[in-house]
Amino acid sequence: MTKEKNFSQLCRQWTECVRYQVKPSTYGVYVTMIEKHILPELGKFQVSELNNRMLEQYFQDKQGQELSWNTLRLIVFLIKAIVQMGEDLGLKPLERLHYHIPRYKKSSARMFEHDHAERLLRYLEDSDKVFDMGLLISICTGIRVGELCGLQWGDVNWGGGTIRINRTVSRIRNPEAGTQSQKPPQPGIEDDLSKTIVYIGTPKTGTSIREIPLPDFLILKMLHYKRDEPCYILTGTTKCMEPRGVQRRFKNLLRKRCIPEINIHALRHAFASRWIEMGFDSKALSEILGHSSVKITMDIYVHSNMEQKKLYMNRMI
Repeated sequence: MTKEKNFSQLCRQWTECVRYQVKPSTYGVYVTMIEKHILPELGKFQVSELNNRMLEQYFQDKQGQELSWNTLRLIVFLIKAIVQMGEDLGLKPLERLHYHIPRYKKSSARMFEHDHAERLLRYLEDSDKVFDMGLLISICTGIRVGELCGLQWGDVNWGGGTIRINRTVSRIRNPEAGTQSQKPPQPGIEDDLSKTIVYIGTPKTGTSIREIPLPDFLILKMLHYKRDEPCYILTGTTKCMEPRGVQRRFKNLLRKRCIPEINIHALRHAFASRWIEMGFDSKALSEILGHSSVKITMDIYVHSNMEQKKLYMNRMI
């Protein structure tokens, strides 16, 4: 007979099983999501107590917290995967569970205004700072901030005029710190493991590993900063910069240039929107951004401002 477990115990067992099946960054996200969004509400219940009424109320509460669509979808995925493992072990909920997948809602995040983007671009083109040159790469290619941090000079194909996206940098939950905290402290040994670590790994998905063509003027500008191949572009050394450091410096730059503050990810949105406004091929854009489909590109990263919509309207007549 299978011993009864509460959902918290089952969650812990599931995370132990998947720990070495996914990237460390993914594992860190899973553990954080479970601890923050699942255990506080569902962890105390026995697996055999779980029912659809309970899940329906739980999902309604989560949607009321105005979480992003991606967060809600991940929560559903995690609960479903954990319950499935429990069923494989003979731990069945009170009834067959139905999982509500939230409908996609386009992000309401503030976009980079066209004139602000133009002012920033003009400044970056004239600047002689290596960090500003890195931002110029970002605004001209739409790469993610973690991918920008992971760029090394060896990723530049000078003859072909391209860059290769091979790695990404992120700060993740330290898996060893969690393991260490579960062990009783040993006399005379101090637990000095950091709760988070800088992780350098492969890009987000398989399609995120890609080669991106660079405009000619940018290739010429980059030649002035060229370093040895193992050196990171943003630092000029073998030590990388992490995304939160880039965001902080980007924020300071906007303040100095009297440009309203915005998240650096807005550069990616601005690049995609500008590409479509110019009438360029959406399939090529999807490949440059590293998406698995054109639909993802169009649904999430392409935004038309009111001036552009008015222009379209006048051209209809």
